[in-house]
Amino acid sequence: MLEVDSLICGYHAGKPVVGPVSFHVKKGEVACLVGPNGIGKTTLLKTVLGLLKPMGGTITINGKPGSSYTVKDFARTVAYVPQGHVPPFPYAVKDVVVMGCNPNMNEFSSPRSQDYDTAMEMLDRMGISHLADRDYTELSGGERQMVVIARALAQKTEFLVMDEPTTHLDYGNGIKVLTQVSRLADVGYTILMITHAPDHAFWCADRIIAVGKNGFFQEGSPEEVLTEEILKELYSVDIRLTDVLLKDVERHVKVCVPMAINNIFQRKENL
Repeated sequence: MLEVDSLICGYHAGKPVVGPVSFHVKKGEVACLVGPNGIGKTTLLKTVLGLLKPMGGTITINGKPGSSYTVKDFARTVAYVPQGHVPPFPYAVKDVVVMGCNPNMNEFSSPRSQDYDTAMEMLDRMGISHLADRDYTELSGGERQMVVIARALAQKTEFLVMDEPTTHLDYGNGIKVLTQVSRLADVGYTILMITHAPDHAFWCADRIIAVGKNGFFQEGSPEEVLTEEILKELYSVDIRLTDVLLKDVERHVKVCVPMAINNIFQRKENL
């Protein structure tokens, strides 16, 4: 679905921010892009989305060069969920979501009843259909993020690109989004997403793309890439990986435990 070859990303004529990097994401995979703050993960996503021109290398999406897509054809192929969204006007939530249907509408046409049906379907899929008639500007940051994801789903694309989709969500809604990500992959969606939580990547990722300082880059399965050594290289903290057995489903899940927690326990023991 996505093939990136020797890609170099940056802004205008300035110094490259990321690259060269090469990786691919197969149809139906969930690929998590991980790395420290400020390393260029969002810059990489924006280049894949065509919002920034590559400084070098190539991007192929669904067998076609990324640069060959018209704006509308690209929107019929790829949907984007930004890290945050500032509400410009007090649209009703269902009107915000129905905007996702635009790539599949004729020029200058108004949303049809089936477009609003699609919007309500996606709101229901995200578990927020009760917000349909609320003003978008009155929602919390977490609720707005869920609406933006529903809007992306309304585009009915095969490829979703998400920039930290759980950033503004509370713990429960964050888990709901990750669960939905896995379900979307099960029905054929391809998903590329940034996450700052290695635990989230263990839960839902098929592929890890790790970007770090001094040109560090590695891709592969979560087990291959998210090792204790690489996590320390990426985040500059000592981390231990442990297996947790979920007895009711008889599955082992990897969990990251920062070694700094020892200092916290020692402080509590001394109180």
